[in-house]
Amino acid sequence: MLSELLQSSLPKFSEVIPSSGKKISFRPFLVKEEKMLLMAQETGGEHGILFGIRDVVQACYEGIPDASKIPFFDLEYLFIKLRSKSVGEVAYPILICPVTGEQVKLDINLNDIKIKKTKNHSNKIKISDNILIGMKYPSVSLLIEHDINSENTKDFYEMAISCIDYIETNEEKIEAQKYNREEIKSFVDNMTKQQFDKIIEFFVTMPKIEEEVNYTTSDGTTRSITLKGIKDFFE
Repeated sequence: MLSELLQSSLPKFSEVIPSSGKKISFRPFLVKEEKMLLMAQETGGEHGILFGIRDVVQACYEGIPDASKIPFFDLEYLFIKLRSKSVGEVAYPILICPVTGEQVKLDINLNDIKIKKTKNHSNKIKISDNILIGMKYPSVSLLIEHDINSENTKDFYEMAISCIDYIETNEEKIEAQKYNREEIKSFVDNMTKQQFDKIIEFFVTMPKIEEEVNYTTSDGTTRSITLKGIKDFFE
């Protein structure tokens, strides 16, 4: 087939998955995948865009069994690196300055984007002398399933129920997957506020895509803003 002539000449690149440190290879995305992203932007809304990003990462990277189940910050990071090699190393998102209200075109080198990691963050949370909770990082499928898109108490509650991986005591290790959602929900409901605050802290401090950038407004003032998440880099 004619398409095979092109596919055999595609360049290969490598990247490291932030959460695991595993090195994987990828190819640039193709016209068919760029069309997929454009359609998602035009018709799919925020969830459609996430689906599009998931599908493109799945198609272009080798060694990812299911892109919908990897940590969301991994998915964002891998897409940014993929976009850098497929379209260009520089992105030009449009910012509305929160001070002056004017539109400002930013200039972001995607090769400089890194995962921000908070010191002392851990996915093992000790909520009492005898109970330790192992947490999983939320994936794109979890965010879409529970319509989680903001950092409020309800979102943290739903994520906590879905992201508990195991519960460990001095006597045993209990795998959460062996219990239904209602039983895990009951476990969370019976936490004290101080215990649940430790769960919230896990989500607040987990690795994320974040970059502080400087820009100059029409009055000659240099200002700064922090871009958070993949949406901010490509608007």
